[in-house]
Amino acid sequence: MLSQNCIDTSIPFVRLSDEVGFVLNMMQEFKTDKLAVVDKEQLLGVIDENILMEYDELTTIAPLQASLLPYKIYEGLHLFDVLKATKEHTTFFLPVVHSDSQYLGITSPQKILNAMIQHSPLTSSGGIIVLELETRNYSLAEIAKIVESNNAVILSSMITTTENQHLIQVSLKINKNDLKDIQASFERYQYTVTSVFHQSEYEHQLQERFDSLMRYLEV
Repeated sequence: MLSQNCIDTSIPFVRLSDEVGFVLNMMQEFKTDKLAVVDKEQLLGVIDENILMEYDELTTIAPLQASLLPYKIYEGLHLFDVLKATKEHTTFFLPVVHSDSQYLGITSPQKILNAMIQHSPLTSSGGIIVLELETRNYSLAEIAKIVESNNAVILSSMITTTENQHLIQVSLKINKNDLKDIQASFERYQYTVTSVFHQSEYEHQLQERFDSLMRYLEV
């Protein structure tokens, strides 16, 4: 899950000799408001659509170099840090460079999402359970122990804050489709379970019987 895995090779870069009108058309075509400006394989910066709108369409990019944004991320950056950079710069379009600023390509929302999905257990079979608890009481080790006591494991966890700054929500992806026993265990340990997304064994049996009935009726 590295920055170079998030590069969208379909998105072109901008040259200093390109005209504003041409670049705006490229932005519209590739559905982005930012493009990398490159000269002799070196990244010079990022041009923003709002800047271009202030100039005549026949103006070249060369005289606009002072307006280029210094956004860039280096190859080998972990996906978590890529996501952090997208938040800091408020854009998913970030140039990826070698350590010497040699341009490699630019990221896109789709490529970042694809990288997350490809390397994430979130698409694995299993259920999701959401807990709400006080921040000071959070212990992933204790939560994992409760899950593992029910012969299951946590595939992924995510913490989100609530309007009440003293509370957090912990979303757990678990490798079991039926979470009723795990839910009962959490409630027994005084955890607040706010949501459960799963299919119980009873529901599974009902679905199998329904499918069997439908196959019978189709004969």
